[in-house]
Amino acid sequence: MNAFRNRYQSVSPSAANRIIIIGLFLLLFYFYSYRPNSKNAIPSTSFFSTSRTNSNTEKNPSTTDDCMVSYGRYNGHRYKSPTQTLYEKKCLVESKWMRVVQHVVKLGGTSNSANNDIIDDWLFIDYHDRINVLVQDPKSTNDDPNFLVFEQTKYSLEGRSSLAVVGGIIEPHENAVSAAKREVYEEMNGLVCETYVNLGRYRTDVNRGIGWVNGFLARDCSIPKYKGGKVSDHGDAEGEEVGEPDVERQDLLSISLEELKERAKRGEFLEVQWSNTVALALLHIH
Repeated sequence: MNAFRNRYQSVSPSAANRIIIIGLFLLLFYFYSYRPNSKNAIPSTSFFSTSRTNSNTEKNPSTTDDCMVSYGRYNGHRYKSPTQTLYEKKCLVESKWMRVVQHVVKLGGTSNSANNDIIDDWLFIDYHDRINVLVQDPKSTNDDPNFLVFEQTKYSLEGRSSLAVVGGIIEPHENAVSAAKREVYEEMNGLVCETYVNLGRYRTDVNRGIGWVNGFLARDCSIPKYKGGKVSDHGDAEGEEVGEPDVERQDLLSISLEELKERAKRGEFLEVQWSNTVALALLHIH
């Protein structure tokens, strides 16, 4: 005991303080560097690199490229308001489908806010733009049209069944029309339509983004006798596709114009972009 006391007393107070500080530093390093292991999650930075990124972002506002958690690279459009986005503060999580970020936003131009109000934690979701297409049945005529719709369910529909139109992501190499043609060809077993009526481009959520939806009405459709070649002959291009085939069951229905109107009025198209596309198409037809 005396020998231990003598050794302890031989350490100067300044040296003891340094040992304590080093120990605390190592403890903090372990705490902030640890990330839960996941099969898919890929932490993009360590504690030190994250600190430098945040510090540099504050000093030199710009778009951040590294996300705190990544399930894959998002290669879609990144939104920035030309008048209100000051800079992108932090990317929280991304996948090939979407990217959740914090924007620093300057408010203004409203009666309830001063021109210098700034929100530094505005959550925003960058998401690929999409297309929706209501397709006329090729066996019908423009004077007495029938329309092809799906009856299906989706993950967030509370287990309910819904009517749906053709839909999908606009791939990074595509425009809206070429994506619409490709999706119709893929989902309708080789159907090719000559006329695509543009029904407009609409933001999914005006505050949080989540991409834009482009609506179309497809008419003058047919299934070519020769269906050789690849889907790329009908609008696809080189590059890895983001969208994937639907895994849920889809039942294809052909319904008359009157039935389409009635079922739309009853709210049987449960997703807002589906009901929006159908309603706009009906307005165009009339």
